[in-house]
Amino acid sequence: MPTERQVRRYTAFFPGWATAFGAHDKDANDPRGLIWLYGEGQLGLLLNPDLKEFLYPLFLGNSHEEAPLITLSESQARLYIQEVELAIGASDHRPFAALMALLEGGGDLHLSQTYHLIYPSGTRILTLGRKAPLPLVYREIAPLRLQVL
Repeated sequence: MPTERQVRRYTAFFPGWATAFGAHDKDANDPRGLIWLYGEGQLGLLLNPDLKEFLYPLFLGNSHEEAPLITLSESQARLYIQEVELAIGASDHRPFAALMALLEGGGDLHLSQTYHLIYPSGTRILTLGRKAPLPLVYREIAPLRLQVL
């Protein structure tokens, strides 16, 4: 039976503002070029310009309207009517496993945009974590509905 959770979302008060992602392991082995970051209590996806153009408005746009329902399974994420593959085969389960660990941990989950100094200037990270981002930098927007199959 599917479970559904709300994820609290945050957008920066000013364009380009972000806080640091922090210490992490980097996984750049995804055959589609996705770069996943694994930190303590957080999971990040490095946003190249194409990903940022597609994902930022969906997840962190300045809208106060309710975010779309995101449906996840081990092999895909469904956003509106588009499907995004998360895993290719049996050897590519780490991002989904990290996401499930966050979901099973209980408590609120928080989605925001972060950065890290080791990546080129302007690079942003879509970050899901257990800690709320700094209220000095971010304001909360309508929550995201996340359904896990």
